[in-house]
Amino acid sequence: MLAVVSPPAIAIDICAFILLILCAYWDIRYRRIPNWATLPGVALGLGMNGLFFQWQGMKTSGLGLLVGFGALVVLFVFNWMGGGDVKLMAAVGALKGYPFVVSALFYSLLVGVVIGVAMLIWNRKSLGTFKNLFYVVGSRVSKLVPRQEIDHKQGQKIPFGLAIVIGTAVAMIVGYAWNPLSLALQ
Repeated sequence: MLAVVSPPAIAIDICAFILLILCAYWDIRYRRIPNWATLPGVALGLGMNGLFFQWQGMKTSGLGLLVGFGALVVLFVFNWMGGGDVKLMAAVGALKGYPFVVSALFYSLLVGVVIGVAMLIWNRKSLGTFKNLFYVVGSRVSKLVPRQEIDHKQGQKIPFGLAIVIGTAVAMIVGYAWNPLSLALQ
């Protein structure tokens, strides 16, 4: 079953794609996502959804903003993710709304894992990384392994903004081609 597309939804999708392309460029080129892109994306999402879909649009957009921000802010607090990534997912949530942001998060995390493993293999750090991961987890679970800490200086950061961009694009494409809720409604 194909999703029904309205002109306001297309306008929101165009704004989301422009934001995603801009943030992908900045994340790849400068390894940061600027506030001047994400914060207007949040305001535009709330404003457009409120204008086009009134109270229901504002509610869906606000809930998407909270879910997108809340899901990644925990990783930011532990210094596992940058603030720009958190604000980008909040902007995606504000633009596309609550039900969509959950699938965007899911696909973004999958893409992030693939990018991370590919970078480990490309930089030939996979064996050492998995060995360190085994020791850190083992030291938390068993008293037989001496307590180990993660060395953040040797760690490698992945451009998670790029994973958000690709994951959101996949969620947008999949959302138009197939609606999983259609199985539940039959």
